[in-house]
Amino acid sequence: MKRYGIIGGTFDPIHYAHLYIAYEAKEQLNLDKVIFMPAGKQPLKVDNIITDSELRYEMVKAAIEPFKEFSISSYEIEKGGLSFTYETLEYFKGNSVGEEKELFFITGADCLFTIEKWKETKKIFSLATLVVFSRGGINRKEMIQRKQLIEEKYDGKIIFLDLKQLEISSTEIRSLVDRNKRIDFFVPPKVVDIIYEKGLYINKNKNL
Repeated sequence: MKRYGIIGGTFDPIHYAHLYIAYEAKEQLNLDKVIFMPAGKQPLKVDNIITDSELRYEMVKAAIEPFKEFSISSYEIEKGGLSFTYETLEYFKGNSVGEEKELFFITGADCLFTIEKWKETKKIFSLATLVVFSRGGINRKEMIQRKQLIEEKYDGKIIFLDLKQLEISSTEIRSLVDRNKRIDFFVPPKVVDIIYEKGLYINKNKNL
């Protein structure tokens, strides 16, 4: 049975912390591959202004190019309409005829406090194991309590990733570009090139 991790996100832009999280998920969970899924239109973020999906896809593709253990999917972008996690998982679960697979959905620990707002929460847990990584500002004890509550309520499985804290955010990177500051310490070189060639994030910094 193949073990696939799926890491979704706006990736506006993708940065080194995203790559690190994906790598650690692959190593700690013995995954065959980690699939990056640039988001289409997210139901809980419909009012946010984000970069065009084709450019976000291009940046992710450029960032993961050196890593054979990573791949990218345009499913959520191409499907159109709102992107629901359960639909994405259903797509990957049945995408390869005759291939048995176990799915791991990789996301931030803040989802533990919002996942009941997601559509078809119970179905999500029937399709995949939720793999969460800690973000600043979330109390560890509260995370553990919430994990237990969600697992029991939805008969699901949640795994915490053991990670070093990398204080990098797409919001801050957009701000740095807007303020004409260097971003090459946080973003892969090819992504830096795309950002400046396309004139992204200049006078457009938004708290997404």
